[in-house]
Amino acid sequence: MSKPKSFLSIIKPSSFRTLLQASASSASPASNAPADNAQETANDRQTVPIDATWFMPNSPRNALEEYQNERIPHARFFDLDKCSRDSPYPHMLPTQQIMAKTIEQLGKGHIKPLDNLVVYDKVGNFSSPRVAFTLKLFGYDRVYLLDNYLNYKNYDYPLDLNLIKTELIESETNVENKQSQNQTKVHAQAETQEQDIDDKHLPLTAEEFEERYDREVIEYEELVNLIEEDHIHEYLVLDARSPDRFSGSAPEPRPGLSSGHIPTAKNLPFTKFLDQEQNNQYKSRDELESIVKEAVGVEQLDEIATKYPKGIIVMCGTGVTACVLKLGLENVLKLQNVNVRLYDGSWTEWAMRAPEELIVKDV
Repeated sequence: MSKPKSFLSIIKPSSFRTLLQASASSASPASNAPADNAQETANDRQTVPIDATWFMPNSPRNALEEYQNERIPHARFFDLDKCSRDSPYPHMLPTQQIMAKTIEQLGKGHIKPLDNLVVYDKVGNFSSPRVAFTLKLFGYDRVYLLDNYLNYKNYDYPLDLNLIKTELIESETNVENKQSQNQTKVHAQAETQEQDIDDKHLPLTAEEFEERYDREVIEYEELVNLIEEDHIHEYLVLDARSPDRFSGSAPEPRPGLSSGHIPTAKNLPFTKFLDQEQNNQYKSRDELESIVKEAVGVEQLDEIATKYPKGIIVMCGTGVTACVLKLGLENVLKLQNVNVRLYDGSWTEWAMRAPEELIVKDV
């Protein structure tokens, strides 16, 4: 059976409701039972809301507590910080094994690769683009970004306000305690773990994942090499942080971390892609086109592919809000013939690892 065409789509609350109704009407009686991958069909497909709310370390808000008190009915809580590989940098992309275990516990064994996964967060569009991208990266190929939860609430669509106990959430969404307490041991036993995970929780083979990862993500070592070999000019590097952090005039929210930017980077704050008067929903295609042309310094969008033949690299503080840019460029602006890669470690990794001469300050 050939692998279906994958996509990540941005949908409005009304389209989400239509998707829910379509899933309910087509669901087979056995659709809640774990299915054989080879036998999955559209009739087996369920629609799963995923609460991907996450806040900056200096925020007083608590995403888990807010999920406990209010959520879209049947939503599952995705903990961005806990679904991460062992690293000194926060919420780095997980391994296939960690992601598979997260999904297994997130859906209590019932989320399948062909299911509709609808991701949202309670800020509007902040952390949900990162989680939507992560799901797509790991082979969950029917991923939707809800644009957005705040507008969903304004339309008076259903909410679940019943309190969920912390113990229940932890038992359903946390990666195994041994895994989170001793990541080094996990990685040493990665081959054994992969054999223990049912194939239905690994939508991509190792080779397929590596190919997709290399296309969608860039790591520190490659980025440093591009700068040292003077090939960085073939890429457009967009930094989604605020102008003052980008210039180096304001401190980073993480204590002791230098602000500034990498050589050749251009500043395009993720907030420019969002309409604050409409609860941080994505702006229109025409608005994004004007914003990007001004930030990049081109008169036409097709100049980007010519001027930057290797594509675009997006980054931010820790790889979260850069995904607001990535999804906006790909799914709203719909750039043609331009590949957009995420620098996962983003500025936090760069400021901690890069030599001083590769940290640029404009002040």
